[in-house]
Amino acid sequence: MPKLLLFLFGWLLVFQSIFAQTDSLRMPLDIPLYLSGTFGELRSNHFHSGLDIKTNNEEGLPVHAVDDGYVSRIKITHNGYGKALYITHPSGLVSVYGHLQSFNDRIEAYIKQKQYKKQQFEIELFPYKIELPVKKGDIVAYSGNTGSSSGPHLHFELRNVEEHPLNPMAYGIRVQDTQKPVIRNLFVYPLDSLSQVNQTGKRIKLNLTRLNDSVFLADRVLAWGTIGFGIEAYDNQDNVFNKNGLYKIKMTINGLPYFAQEMMEFSFANSKHINTILDYPYYLKYRRRIQKLWVEPYNPLEIYTQLVGDGSLNIEAGKDYQVTIELSDFDENKIWIKIPVQAHRYKQVAHDKPIKTPFFVAIDKKNSFDLSPWSVVFKPHTTYESFYLKADATEKLLSIKNPMKPLQKSYLIRYPLSKIQPALRPYTYIALYGRKRRTYYVSGYKKNDSIRAFTKSFGNFVIRYDSIAPYIKPVNFKENANLTNYHFLRLKTSDRQSGIKAYNGYIDGNWILLEYDYKKGTLTYNFNDKKLKGHKHELKVIVEDRLGNTRQYKTVFYRRE
Repeated sequence: MPKLLLFLFGWLLVFQSIFAQTDSLRMPLDIPLYLSGTFGELRSNHFHSGLDIKTNNEEGLPVHAVDDGYVSRIKITHNGYGKALYITHPSGLVSVYGHLQSFNDRIEAYIKQKQYKKQQFEIELFPYKIELPVKKGDIVAYSGNTGSSSGPHLHFELRNVEEHPLNPMAYGIRVQDTQKPVIRNLFVYPLDSLSQVNQTGKRIKLNLTRLNDSVFLADRVLAWGTIGFGIEAYDNQDNVFNKNGLYKIKMTINGLPYFAQEMMEFSFANSKHINTILDYPYYLKYRRRIQKLWVEPYNPLEIYTQLVGDGSLNIEAGKDYQVTIELSDFDENKIWIKIPVQAHRYKQVAHDKPIKTPFFVAIDKKNSFDLSPWSVVFKPHTTYESFYLKADATEKLLSIKNPMKPLQKSYLIRYPLSKIQPALRPYTYIALYGRKRRTYYVSGYKKNDSIRAFTKSFGNFVIRYDSIAPYIKPVNFKENANLTNYHFLRLKTSDRQSGIKAYNGYIDGNWILLEYDYKKGTLTYNFNDKKLKGHKHELKVIVEDRLGNTRQYKTVFYRRE
């Protein structure tokens, strides 16, 4: 057999082996799969990296390993994925299961042994390959609502060896889907001060006429210069009403491929750049996402599979253009939007005039602004583009108007400690005004002669003081009670100013594992963790806020094992 044929045959066997492994993945749940979130969906400041699988609004459903492998990582945090499990498979894929309620007995025992050794609830572990092997179909965990989850569901991911999230639908994790994507709004943009659309230099919304169940016709666009299109669209699947993300977007100009993006893989490092593809001012104003069908010069995303130039369209005199946008889901359900464009130049066109202020933030250098007594610092490349900032300050208030521009990184706010009475300095922090005049702690620290905070938010900042210790109260038991028949004890805790930083619990002087649910404000101890000796026991719980204020709760209870 010729060497070339041998080479091709060898690679065919490799591909067959890979697809044989990935196509045979088991479903992670035994119930029919319905999605409340799809891969690559546009979220606040990130792309969604997996599938959000509905669990009938229940917790505690068995979660199965989708293939043979071993537990390679366990991460438990108060936010994020909450309780999360990572399994590495022979194919090189890693499956991720997030927002879990709990793990199987073997994994749970492994985790608790490590938590007690480190005396902390939040923990990240990397077991050896031989420690926690699993077989395809094993129950490895139970679904829940932990972490930054807004309701019970299973977050399921697949990652490759580079830790890039992959679209699970390409690996056999499928749902029933006969529904076409939905186009909500279509927009056209003049992209510079010399461009225009329909006698304006501003973004305009185009009316759509439905020609049939798959094709829409937009109003004619009379344009000059460089223009771009933006869409507000979503997808859904059978039997659900969730407005989920699109899988694929294509655009042709006069029948020729011009722009295409596909949600198959991305890197976590680039996910934070999601705001570069959005009409960011529109999102801030309406909390709805228009996705640009052109690529800004500062957009580093790698989701594009076809791109002529940057995806914008340069209108030439005397020419007509037929623009077609195709939206599709993973099951190839599609719709098309047809946009007739004609070259036309109006003599007078209104453009937005840039507002200049004394505070110019240049992208490539450090920008420091004195707003006495406050100061504000933007380090190089904190922003994606240069802009003018609106800012003002008084002794007690720093006001930074939102420039309607996304940031890459946080910027620095400083306030001199000399303006604060020495007795109050340990309790001082910078806060941001939110809704209903409520203030929120901004993560910060004290250094040299100032209090400092890093933030990506804009708004009104004030100095606040927190000398009040957190609140602690028992929930399911009373002091001096007999808890022999109790499976767990639970306490309520909260801190209305700077927020809770740390907590610890002890029974008879021995550290116990308290599980903190920040959404409910509860601390829970499971009596199955350790057997208690004797009948009378002393419980002590200590909670500390971010300013170091500490509250201690002590009581006696009775229990026989």
